[in-house]
Amino acid sequence: MIALGVLAVIVLAWDIFLAGQIAQQRGVPSEVAALSGLAALLAAPALVIAVATSSTLTGRSVSGVAWIWPATVAIFVLQALYATARRLVTPWVGVPIAAYDLLLMAVAATRYMGGGGGSPPSWALTIAAAHTTAIGAIAGPWALASPYALLVPLVAPAFPARWRISRPVRVVLAVQACAWVVATGLWLPYAADAVRSYDRYTTETLPARPAGDFSVGLRLLPPLDAPPSPLVLRNDLALLDTTGAEIVSVTVDPEGAHRPTLDSLARVFDPLRRDSTILIVTLGYPDHAAAAYQLDRRAYEAARIADLERIAHQLHPDYLVAADEPYGRGARALGRLPVSAWVEYLTAATRAVHAIDPRIKTGIAIAAYDARDSALYQWAIDPVSPIDVVGFTLYPTFGGASSLDARMHTADRWMQRQPTPQKEQWVFAAGGNPAAHGEDAQGEAVWGELVWGASRGAIKGVVVAEAADYGSITGLRAASGRLRPAVDAVIRAVRESKGSG
Repeated sequence: MIALGVLAVIVLAWDIFLAGQIAQQRGVPSEVAALSGLAALLAAPALVIAVATSSTLTGRSVSGVAWIWPATVAIFVLQALYATARRLVTPWVGVPIAAYDLLLMAVAATRYMGGGGGSPPSWALTIAAAHTTAIGAIAGPWALASPYALLVPLVAPAFPARWRISRPVRVVLAVQACAWVVATGLWLPYAADAVRSYDRYTTETLPARPAGDFSVGLRLLPPLDAPPSPLVLRNDLALLDTTGAEIVSVTVDPEGAHRPTLDSLARVFDPLRRDSTILIVTLGYPDHAAAAYQLDRRAYEAARIADLERIAHQLHPDYLVAADEPYGRGARALGRLPVSAWVEYLTAATRAVHAIDPRIKTGIAIAAYDARDSALYQWAIDPVSPIDVVGFTLYPTFGGASSLDARMHTADRWMQRQPTPQKEQWVFAAGGNPAAHGEDAQGEAVWGELVWGASRGAIKGVVVAEAADYGSITGLRAASGRLRPAVDAVIRAVRESKGSG
């Protein structure tokens, strides 16, 4: 992620510098000078708009100008093609830059079309998916859903090099542009398989659960460090009503685990709970969590346990997840801690919560499906463990449905080793990646996850996340307010789980 940000800053600086140089050069065609200046002028604001239109918190106010980013990239393409065709730049530099800009234009146009509710052709989705996979090779899984996973197009240097350093800099940027194009091309077969792979879920049917012990839920609101805004709350509650979901899940960050935020949540959710809605609360991580943990581990853990005690005392949720994905989000916030460190913390946290309200069930969420997650799972399901519930996070990665199937198969294998009597199992977060593989693929992934959960008797419920695009492009509701096709999968699952359809 840091490398991607550094690259974006370097390319933006290159574009602005070159535009100024091209404007000062005698003999440069006015068309090239105008295109270069316009491209450099629009690059930064268009990039800001592209990020803003990917978040529900800002998307509605700027959704009407979402076209600016693909239009700006198209200007870069015209500038590079014109400069190369007129031999204002050597083809060894101009052609890679033009190809790179064309790639970014295809990706931007595909995402703009999909973000507006259209259905891009499969070849366009494949190019966008391959591009995301290439970014992910550097940035990791973060690239699948982050609005910041964007590359900045390049202005072609439409004048002879004036300084000794200019030539090697041009070569380096041309090589970088060529590398991105080649990397995307190499990932095309893999991406094509990923985009097509979700079709396997469309023919699956949700099995009946005669006991009526399976529920479908939604994760609402962004991670809360303050009382939720009325608009966000109104929109998410409307989505809850639209889907008929019976579970509400929210994440409260430590900054929000205090009376104003908790009282606000209690006022909102208490009426729903009287109507039999299940409430799941997950404790998130504070800003600069790793630094605080390294400075004084005991003080950090004591502060988190105090947060949990306040949540338990004021909200009395049905389920309280004491740490959000220890080897998922937890690893990103704190680093990969030893299993023993998590066991010690979770044991103390569970005892503190049960001392306040023994009816609250404490849980953990498995997200990485690696050896440490396996060890943590085995500890949690042991009858002597104080943990009441074990949950999973299910999202496809770059491989599409194949990667999702691998995670579900791992969860199956672990559940088969569970001792008797069994502890409750949940899917605390399930979703897809509409930005990477398309909105239809997101809907199919959600349906596949819901079917998998309903097919396992140990699974008591599946929570679909997120309600909207809060910091990541994974929501059931797009930043513009439009509902994505995955909403239909949730409505269908709720209806069929109740035996009404």
